[in-house]
Amino acid sequence: MPTKRPARPAAASPKRPGRGAVRRLALSEKVAVGGLLALVFLAVIAFGASEIATASLFAGLYAAFLIGLLATCRWARRDLVKLSGAKVQIALFALLLLAVSWSLGPWGPGGAHPVWSYTPNQFSALTVDRSALLLNVLQLIGLACLFVSARVIGASEARGRWFLRIAVLAIGVYATSALLDHIGVRRTQRLTATLLSPNSAATVFGGGLLLAIAATANRLRRQQGLAMLKRGDPEAVAALGVAAVLVVTLLLTASRAGLAATLVGLGLFLVWEAIAQRQRLRVAAGLGVLAVILAVAALGLRSASLVTERLDQAGQDATVREAIFAPHWEAFQSSPWFGFGLGSFPTVNQLVATQENLPMLFDVRAVHNLYLQWLEEGGVVGALVMAALFIVLIWPILRGGLKEGAVGTWARATACAALVFLLHGVTDFALQVPAIQALAALLLGVVVSMTAGVAPSKSADNGRIAWATGLVAGVVVLASISVTAPLLAPRFGGDLTAWPTAPAEALARQIELGLAVPRQKPEALARLDRLSQREVGLRPASGAAWLRRSAVQAAQGQDEASDESLEHSFAVAPLQTSLFTQRTIFAYEHWDRISSSARQSTTYQLATEWVRLPNPQRYIAMANSLRNPTGRIGMALKISVLRMQQN
Repeated sequence: MPTKRPARPAAASPKRPGRGAVRRLALSEKVAVGGLLALVFLAVIAFGASEIATASLFAGLYAAFLIGLLATCRWARRDLVKLSGAKVQIALFALLLLAVSWSLGPWGPGGAHPVWSYTPNQFSALTVDRSALLLNVLQLIGLACLFVSARVIGASEARGRWFLRIAVLAIGVYATSALLDHIGVRRTQRLTATLLSPNSAATVFGGGLLLAIAATANRLRRQQGLAMLKRGDPEAVAALGVAAVLVVTLLLTASRAGLAATLVGLGLFLVWEAIAQRQRLRVAAGLGVLAVILAVAALGLRSASLVTERLDQAGQDATVREAIFAPHWEAFQSSPWFGFGLGSFPTVNQLVATQENLPMLFDVRAVHNLYLQWLEEGGVVGALVMAALFIVLIWPILRGGLKEGAVGTWARATACAALVFLLHGVTDFALQVPAIQALAALLLGVVVSMTAGVAPSKSADNGRIAWATGLVAGVVVLASISVTAPLLAPRFGGDLTAWPTAPAEALARQIELGLAVPRQKPEALARLDRLSQREVGLRPASGAAWLRRSAVQAAQGQDEASDESLEHSFAVAPLQTSLFTQRTIFAYEHWDRISSSARQSTTYQLATEWVRLPNPQRYIAMANSLRNPTGRIGMALKISVLRMQQN
């Protein structure tokens, strides 16, 4: 008699590392991911948001995005309270804000900077540019809002992985457009993209290459190695194509340090990936073959020869870097604890300029060393707090990189990309560019949440924490509007300098517009005088601010006060090349009314410029433009002396 056999249980399919059940994302999640990426890449396209007004605007936009995310997405409010390690990160960030804002006051070793003695009626400070410091603090808080949005998105592993895959495609589209623009439009020797510097572009492309290789590594593991290419796996082919484009664009930047940092990061990633994954040989071999293919293809490009040429110039450029570092290291030593204030580099650069280092310093936009600039602007205290905050952020990513699976691969790639940024920061300033800071905050936020896990929370906390976060973000939006509107108003024919929040740059623009109008009425000149008082009260170490004040006082007939302001201008920026033409013409136009000290400073800068740019026609044209006979004769005599000395 046949017996009924028990049904055989279905064989459980073995789970591969990192391949849990995939959750389908809601439309709101995809929109949030796409919107956040679009916002940050818009800042990248806007020339890195390097302009002060643009950077302040995007700080408000990052905060506005966070408000919109929390207001429209229930999952965002739910996940906000589950962010692991958020309390420590918030505490360290608050401490960082306190450290960098401390220089707004005079409380520090040695007291306020001596330049504040020029404005006895103003509250003195350690910083030399209060306006720049406040704008940089606003940008820092805007980046914090962006980081929180990124952490909320990364709180779901499915959401975070989808974000990173889309981010790879986004950087690929950006690199492709930069390549086409370089070949078809700009046709310059080195590729700069929209970041105004080949070296900054190299940092972005190097970090993006690590993410593209990570995306390829994940597909390799999922699709049984290189067989994925034979089957034409769309995502694998796209990731590999992005990696190839990024290699090409990286080489076209001809950035030696950028290329070296990327090679170090890529090598570390390949070794780390091989060790961390269970199937070491297959993954390592697959990634190694891809790396060799990309390298061989890249070496066949013309850009490789450009890199070689620049490597031959490495010794000369190292001498230039050393000439930039030395005076700024001395400046840091003069105010080591709290620095000169964030954003003060342009002002400090003019304070330390001499005849010897002027050829190297006159047109630099940064120290070309991330760590020295942080020490100079934020001091030892600010730099230590920033280092502690970075360690707290990178620690869960490093721990996540020790695990198998897709999240582990993304964590390893992120850690190695961070290494690329940090290594290149030794010789360049990519992380001083606001849009690149935003890219770094975005990537760190997502991957920190993916690797740190979730913290236990009560559902009752959702609304309270969301409201508190939204309130802070709302304050940032209002602050952004209050400083950005006065900066942008002149472009549309407006004037918002009456706002007490108007930055020094907005005041300067209105003063220059007013001075360009001939025969101003006393009321208008009185208004310009008030604006110039506010400007020098915000940045008393600005040679341009004091020159504008001197011009306003001269227009009012205050010759003695105008001469004093002109002396202050030379005292804080004796050799500022961007001021040379305006300041020299102004001084010679008032040659019979300025002091001997101001005359000596004028002729000193004229002699220095003559050595730097020995073009007699330039200076003769300046002398011929003078209306004051005394000044015209004085400048002509000085030019004659310089020509005789030259011969």
